[in-house]
Amino acid sequence: MSTPLKIQHLRQFLMAADHGSFRVAAQGTFRSQAAVSAAMQDLEQQLGAPLFEPGKRAQLTALGQSVAPLFRELLATHDRVLDAARQFGMGSQGPVALAVMPSLADEWLPRLLERYARSHPDVRMRALDETSPEVHRLVLAGDVQVGVAGQAPRTAEVAFTPVARDAFGLVCKKSHPLARRRGPVSWAALADERLIGNATFETLKNRQLGSGIDDPAIVVSNRASLLASVVGGLGVTVLPVLARPAAGSGLAFVPLVEPVVERIVGVLTRKEETLLPSVAAMHALALRSLAQFTRRKGAVLV
Repeated sequence: MSTPLKIQHLRQFLMAADHGSFRVAAQGTFRSQAAVSAAMQDLEQQLGAPLFEPGKRAQLTALGQSVAPLFRELLATHDRVLDAARQFGMGSQGPVALAVMPSLADEWLPRLLERYARSHPDVRMRALDETSPEVHRLVLAGDVQVGVAGQAPRTAEVAFTPVARDAFGLVCKKSHPLARRRGPVSWAALADERLIGNATFETLKNRQLGSGIDDPAIVVSNRASLLASVVGGLGVTVLPVLARPAAGSGLAFVPLVEPVVERIVGVLTRKEETLLPSVAAMHALALRSLAQFTRRKGAVLV
């Protein structure tokens, strides 16, 4: 097997060729002139012929002129690859894919992406809006590296970090009689209401909370369309605190009791898998950002 060419020797060769001086090559690579001369002799020995004309002050031979463009191309490729690898190592580059449950997709997710993009402008991001079970499946399959979802039964492959204890409440127009009570209402009070189902109802089914929860006549999966339907008078819905409508929406959020129903929301990744630095940065930011969002929305930190 032939001895591999040393990048440092190629760099010194090109500097000597470009400037016609071994001294400049020595200064540019922080080596002595004698060390550079020895390096050029090693390089010539590897190639089997002289690169510089004897006694003519770093003047290239025909071989030197022929290989100089090749060495220049090799160095450019080396430097480009090394820089890209360092960018991956520092987290400045590298793809990040995350999946978020629908109740956080409209309000929290855009802010998370905007904050991450400010500190990692060269990282390519892909964000998916999926149900909690699908978020878990995507993380488990390796299709996304970070997920934000409700807690699921523990598995050996997925690490779940709980962040918020998210209680459910009634979302209705502020003029609705149940909103005027100025206090929590029971699930039983929803029996005569037209309930509009949404993705979070999967969490509530089979808990004896009423037929409108287990089998709603209307289901709207998109949160913006769901809230618009409530504003338009189509009916009322149930959402967790983290998905409660904004204060200026014209809608009220009324806590539901008897029983209080909560879900645990957190951030998940695959266990025993070292994340790319860019992904690790997203994971850390998601934890911080979700905790801040939890406090702002009035949910309880775990």
